[in-house]
Amino acid sequence: MRRKLGIISTLLFLASLAAYITMLSGNDAYLFAGVVISLVGVVFAIFSEKGTYRKVGFIGNGLILIVTIMISLIVTTFFWNTP
Repeated sequence: MRRKLGIISTLLFLASLAAYITMLSGNDAYLFAGVVISLVGVVFAIFSEKGTYRKVGFIGNGLILIVTIMISLIVTTFFWNTP
């Protein structure tokens, strides 16, 4: 069961990556879906067994969460700030 969680986490990474690429293409409705899918993928990676799928799940989903949440927060706070 734990191995399947790693595979599911990797598949969720690919799905969230597709949602993020779609969002970059101009459809902003997929941003929230990509973040939620990536968050679920990180949770599944936590409970999966050690191996390649766990690493891909952690690194991939973590990078998508960092890019979508942290980078967006920094840009909107410091660069798109108008008086």
